[in-house]
Amino acid sequence: MNKYICLGLLTHSLLSLPVLAQECSSDTIAETTPATQFVIHGDGTITDTSTALMWKQCLEGLSGTQCNTGILNEQNWSGALQIPRNINATGGFAGYADWRLPNQAELASLLEDQCVEPSINATVFPNTANKFLWSASPDYNNDTATWFVDFKHGATGTITREQAWPIRLVRSVQ
Repeated sequence: MNKYICLGLLTHSLLSLPVLAQECSSDTIAETTPATQFVIHGDGTITDTSTALMWKQCLEGLSGTQCNTGILNEQNWSGALQIPRNINATGGFAGYADWRLPNQAELASLLEDQCVEPSINATVFPNTANKFLWSASPDYNNDTATWFVDFKHGATGTITREQAWPIRLVRSVQ
């Protein structure tokens, strides 16, 4: 009986927590990824005109205009590398079959310096998880680690490849 009371109290406590919104310091930090640098195509893709990269608007597993449909797909690094191969082999996405995991520099180009939780332009990339995202860049000093980009705080670093993290795919614009 006590287990059920504790579970009920825990559930009520978690449901009562406030939802934290993105925090941006537009008064003190210059915008690094203004919405005007992106073309939103309306098919789940976005082109960054400053880098000539096309991104999937939603993290893998999510869809819809607000990226709030579905379940976030988190994979270890080998699974993350397999996701674009599977998508490309089964017809692609939005008419393109050359999706890939971005390298660390490409992924970091999406970081919005004036915002945290998440550190991205949330108007352009809604519902981005406050988590590390995998890059395709291995850590050449540690053969069991790979570079990630932290979209909670806007940082980069390396992490072991066994952990599961979200994925955002990219392609080069020809």
